[in-house]
Amino acid sequence: MAAGCREGGEPAGPRSDLPPRTFDAAGYYAAECAFCHGGAGQGRRGPALAPWAGARDELIASIDETMPFSDPSECTGRCAEAVADHVLSLSGELDCSAPPSAPRRLRLLTRREHAATVRDLFAPLGGGTTPSADPCTDGTTFRFTPSRAVSSVSVAGSFNGWDASAWPMRDEGGTWTLTRVVPEGSYEYKFVLDGSEWVPDPSATATTPDGFGGVNSVVVVRCGGAGPGVGVTIPDPTTGLPPETRPEAYPFDLQADDGIVTLVHATEYLSAAKRVADALGDSVAQLVPGSDRPGFVRTFGRRAFRRPLSDAEVGRYVELANLESDENAARRLIVRGLLASPVFLYRSEVGVLDGRQYRLDGYEMASALSYGLLGTTPPDALLDAAARGELDSDEGVRRTAESLLADPRARDTLRVFARQWLGLDAIGELSRETSLATRQKLREATERFVAGVLLDGGSFEDLLTARAIPADGEVAAHYGVSAPSTPWSDVELPSERHAGVLGHASVQLRYAHSDQTSPIARGVFVRRRLLCQEFAPPPPDAGGVPDVDPSATTRERFRQHTENERCASCHQYIDDLGFAFEGFDQEGHVRSEERGLPIDTSGTLRDVNGFGTRTDDSLAGIADLGVALSQSRAAQDCFATQWWRWAHGAPEKEAEECLVRDVASEFRRSDRDLRGLLVDVLASPRFRVRGEAMEVMP
Repeated sequence: MAAGCREGGEPAGPRSDLPPRTFDAAGYYAAECAFCHGGAGQGRRGPALAPWAGARDELIASIDETMPFSDPSECTGRCAEAVADHVLSLSGELDCSAPPSAPRRLRLLTRREHAATVRDLFAPLGGGTTPSADPCTDGTTFRFTPSRAVSSVSVAGSFNGWDASAWPMRDEGGTWTLTRVVPEGSYEYKFVLDGSEWVPDPSATATTPDGFGGVNSVVVVRCGGAGPGVGVTIPDPTTGLPPETRPEAYPFDLQADDGIVTLVHATEYLSAAKRVADALGDSVAQLVPGSDRPGFVRTFGRRAFRRPLSDAEVGRYVELANLESDENAARRLIVRGLLASPVFLYRSEVGVLDGRQYRLDGYEMASALSYGLLGTTPPDALLDAAARGELDSDEGVRRTAESLLADPRARDTLRVFARQWLGLDAIGELSRETSLATRQKLREATERFVAGVLLDGGSFEDLLTARAIPADGEVAAHYGVSAPSTPWSDVELPSERHAGVLGHASVQLRYAHSDQTSPIARGVFVRRRLLCQEFAPPPPDAGGVPDVDPSATTRERFRQHTENERCASCHQYIDDLGFAFEGFDQEGHVRSEERGLPIDTSGTLRDVNGFGTRTDDSLAGIADLGVALSQSRAAQDCFATQWWRWAHGAPEKEAEECLVRDVASEFRRSDRDLRGLLVDVLASPRFRVRGEAMEVMP
């Protein structure tokens, strides 16, 4: 029980100073222990307790001395005896004979999803980056008028590997322009002034957070024509929204259970809807050309609500529009009302009653597939498929999910998944010698690597062991290899230490301090993100980072963690993993010495398949760690679990563990088919079948 954790809350029963007959051991265990060890003692974030293999006295002593982890003095004596006897009564097996369905819920759009939805709803109206009649043949024109004198302006973005010099613009009387053919897809970009100052496009249709406290501009290119291209500038609707909360055990911005609309949210949603509607001007007529007001409501409303509107809903918005006599003003009022509606702001996963269960309808599945795989609102074609009933069958959902993986936006979405899964969002907030622009490119290289492995036939082992990585000249220079002839084609990294994502400089930079490495941060990264194993917060008296000792290596300085018995209860699972990374400094450069002393990267990967499982692997360094993780059941199951969490928008509760286990088992049965996993979770019948009735406001 050494690596236990505690959710918190008041004890469920009397403590150790009361007679055993009055002590509710089962209640105490449920409140204080089950979060970590599981209701059946099967193990969750902490080790499995049942069936207990040792002696009763050993279990009592362990509880008495170490549990609960946050305050071992809380349950001693009679409390420890009663809880131990309860543990000895547990089976250690979850009952998965009739697993519960995932909950019915409404999921508030994240800032990322909100911005992408507004961007794509109004993409036909063009923007500061205006595609021509067919941008895939005629090109996309970028225009920028700087507010100060500059000697050069260039365009850098995800379409050219963020190369600040690859696409120079031409000065045409103070307005700089460039027309280039950009493949179909959605791209982020900035303008680079005088080779060093990076600024977003002030006339861009939409923006998205750049991960460094600013924004990137966004351009959407569609082959075959992108509409009238009237050049409307749509403001970012998420500017004033607070960031999403992310629990430590859930790395994604999709946390459905925390999607609560505060007064700040409500005020900003109303303000953003007005800003967007006002920005449309008379071009609002181009959204549904030739329609009357009811037709406008039905057509644009279906896009905004991601489902058809009822006659009553159409009537309400037409009545709203009738407050304006000017036709374009009336339509802007309709748009404003639609964008401020909870139906627009929430993704519905409520379902319709089917016997005794609720089943997501075709339109709800269209939204789930589109946001899960494309990161944005479903296009008209997907809504049309829902209308034809193509998403009412398991086979139809699977075919649609597989087809969406061919959309360029799927690769972008998987890059976001990779960034959040690995915790790389925060790389821009760090204080490092490596420049902000280089850090952004290193992060992009990792994102491209993960998305490529997932979509292009890579294996699970590749994620953790492959040494090829997409690179441009700047990324290649950081790794000390020759630049590829084509930006963002693969280069082979020079050292066996560059083992999959473990050896990426983006990861090394992210999990380090400004002036030194951090074995603890790197070890916890492996346990939490790659093995889905959690620890309790360190005790208040744990102390901080050991002082720098010029005569000692980092490993020697951190020896106190394993010499102190209480610290060792957790650090035995952390430190050796972090020491395996010591072949890299805090900037992600390979090293073999520290302070003139040789670096020892050896250690033991303890209990890789779960605390208390006694499944250990010896490590010589990070390459061995990558191999051990790639072959471990826990890492394979954890990756499947992370994708389940992404698709469902929440960490699994104990009642849902059977659902997650099924996904992980199928992933292993498929020989760890990564592309198949992306489809399987969303196309699973268990994804669309939902649980007990919930009260949903109309």
